Amino acid sequence: MTKQSLVILFTMCALTTRVYALGPEWVGKPAPGFSLRTMDGTATLSLGQLRGQVVVVDFWASWCAPCKRSLPQLAAMEANHPGLKVIAINIDDERQKAVEFLRKNRVKLIALYDEKKDVVTTYDVPVMPSALIIDRKGVVRYVHVGYTDDDLDQFKREIQGLL
Repeated sequence: MTKQSLVILFTMCALTTRVYALGPEWVGKPAPGFSLRTMDGTATLSLGQLRGQVVVVDFWASWCAPCKRSLPQLAAMEANHPGLKVIAINIDDERQKAVEFLRKNRVKLIALYDEKKDVVTTYDVPVMPSALIIDRKGVVRYVHVGYTDDDLDQFKREIQGLL
């Protein structure tokens, strides 16, 4: 086995193991609180401020190809479901890359910047995008790691069930 093959195998094993980091153990537990600044830095939003609403917390990055598909879909879901709030938490090292991504892809969501990576670390997010669906009481009900277009119907069913 070549060195490159070993690196690929190790990476695949690490990802497979970490997929469960943001997984079933979160379901049924209160979502850890956080407070982050908006992408433009003019305001701060905490998860606690959204209590009473169904919330999708979506972790994303500008370099993430599936995020280009998932974020507009999440924005459309929010627009079509009163009582739903989608919070898009960006983890880019450079804020400007995230701002450009949102502008270029015409994404209209509450976008927060996790500059110090505190929130993504707290939630132990393994891949981008990853999302949690939180009920009106602040309890995690569903976890989604990664994104494919086939996931969209599942998201909708879960959100409608909580609304």
